[in-house]
Amino acid sequence: MTLELAVANVLEKLAVYVESVQEEKNASLREQSTKVIEAVRQKLSSLTGEDIPEEVLNKLGETDPEVLSVFNKLAAEDESGELGEPSQRKTASAPLNKDEAADMAGDDLVSFCVS
Repeated sequence: MTLELAVANVLEKLAVYVESVQEEKNASLREQSTKVIEAVRQKLSSLTGEDIPEEVLNKLGETDPEVLSVFNKLAAEDESGELGEPSQRKTASAPLNKDEAADMAGDDLVSFCVS
């Protein structure tokens, strides 16, 4: 009977350990989602000039972490701040002269014909 009690004690300690690890994981996920939701809230508030309703924020908190990562990427994108400031977004380089423009047009034509 002592072997059965020992096994029961080990199983109980294992259950407590697994529960604590799961709680730490859940707390970490909640903290990450809170940061993402706050970033999205700030971004949308700055774009629209309105506060986001609590119901929407709560729904965002219940979404899948992958969806939150997409929102995080959207919120992290930096648009030009003040009017006239350059954007942080990388764009294709524009030709600097007629020769470069002709070369780019030729490359575009070749890639179109090949594909």
